[in-house]
Amino acid sequence: MPHRYPLHTDVEARCLCCESMQHFLFASPTDHVVCEHCRRHLGDDKAERRDREHVALWRSIVAARDAAAAEAGESAEQAAAEAASTIAGLASERDQLRVGAIDGSGETGAALRRDLEGELVRRAERATELTNRRLDRAMVALWRLQAFHHPDPRKPGTCSCGRALPSCPESRVLEGVRQEMRDWEARNLALLRDGKRHGLPAEHPEVPTAAGSGSDRDGRPSRR
Repeated sequence: MPHRYPLHTDVEARCLCCESMQHFLFASPTDHVVCEHCRRHLGDDKAERRDREHVALWRSIVAARDAAAAEAGESAEQAAAEAASTIAGLASERDQLRVGAIDGSGETGAALRRDLEGELVRRAERATELTNRRLDRAMVALWRLQAFHHPDPRKPGTCSCGRALPSCPESRVLEGVRQEMRDWEARNLALLRDGKRHGLPAEHPEVPTAAGSGSDRDGRPSRR
């Protein structure tokens, strides 16, 4: 049966043999939608070998996702720690400026006001922007991982990957940060709708894909 995937370009499709998502380069609509791992065991007489290789393939896929989940969790923790440190530093600078600016007639107060209007403000804005970008990258990694690992509404107590929720390491990692992810997504959706820079990934269903819209170097709408 002919497939409907684009020809002569790299596409991601589900293998009709092992059902894993794989990259294909089709030259004809009659090409088999079967990944390289499965081409060796097509045919009814190779069922036992096929099953062994499918188990090995899925184990490698799960291992890769386990590693991605661990890395995403570490990135999120690091971004949160850096954000807390930056916020504490800015709060300390703010308090120092506030105390010094009480006596506005003195040289110290005037100098502090100048700093507040100049270099300190720029430093604070830059530090906040860098922290937000690190947090965005960590949250995007977790958001993408959640596409494969979230509670299945059709099977209570089961992850969307098919394992029981307590047995799924990715779901255990995500469970502790799902509320933070929802809050982050809501904040960035508000920025998107206001036409400001946001951290949502390009594949998010709310992110427009039309060419020619204003965007920054990350492919996000520019800050206005």
